[in-house]
Amino acid sequence: MSSAEGQVSTATGGKARPESGAPAPAGPERPRIAMSPTDRMASLASGGATTFLIGGIAAMVLALFPIRLSNSQWQLGVLNNLVANGSWMLIGLVLLHLASMLQPSNAALNKRLMLWRRLAALAAVGYLLIAPLQVVATWVGVDLTRNTSDRVISKSEAQLKAYRRALMGSANLTDLKAQLKAIPGAPTLPDQVSQIPYAEARARLMQQLDQAEAQFRQGVKTVRRGPNKLEIWRQTARTALTSLLLALGFASGAEGGFGHASLLDSLKQKATKPKSKSPKMPKSPKFSRPKGQKGPPKPWQFWR
Repeated sequence: MSSAEGQVSTATGGKARPESGAPAPAGPERPRIAMSPTDRMASLASGGATTFLIGGIAAMVLALFPIRLSNSQWQLGVLNNLVANGSWMLIGLVLLHLASMLQPSNAALNKRLMLWRRLAALAAVGYLLIAPLQVVATWVGVDLTRNTSDRVISKSEAQLKAYRRALMGSANLTDLKAQLKAIPGAPTLPDQVSQIPYAEARARLMQQLDQAEAQFRQGVKTVRRGPNKLEIWRQTARTALTSLLLALGFASGAEGGFGHASLLDSLKQKATKPKSKSPKMPKSPKFSRPKGQKGPPKPWQFWR
């Protein structure tokens, strides 16, 4: 449409049509609703809870591999790992409680909190059992290490005695090789032994054996001295105490039964509940005997 036609339309009271190719007028912008500080804090607490909870569980699972159920050292390491990563999960549970307090009307968040509270009840029982298991595993590990060291020392002492008897009882190199073959785990003789007289070779071998035996005796003193038992039990007591504190923390945040806020409140209620006394049975009335009557009263006679 030309500009003249637009002027005529305007003059007659009509509205001018926009020229083709002109941009359409933009509609009104919708107002943006900003998050309140409470919602922001709740969102941050929820995200942190997810990070700590999932991260703690992943660290516990990864520490199980490679699985060696019959190995006491593996068992002790698993218990230490559970205690070390339990604090991260407890922090996650606290953050999840905080997020639910900031947004009490969030149904999805409350349902998620209820799930983790039920799992926290199981965690509280598990950490309560870790304390005695830690002591038992440490005791078994120390005893097993001592027994293994004693077996290795006895075997090495027997081999040294057998080497010395072979060197002292052999008359020539062929006899020595035959006696060494009968000893399990015996070392092979060096090539230089066959290039020198046997008496000189035997003297050198005896000297090497004396040096090896001296080093072995020195190592036996260190092994039999063993690790610092005081430090081992101090670390065990620290781990057991941490496990009990984690059990207390998870029980505080776990779901309680019978309408209680937490599992700890439920246990307190049971512990402080007064014992109900059984009602006393009324005493049976005593029958009095009138004066002058001898013997028990008759069944149909009731005396006041």
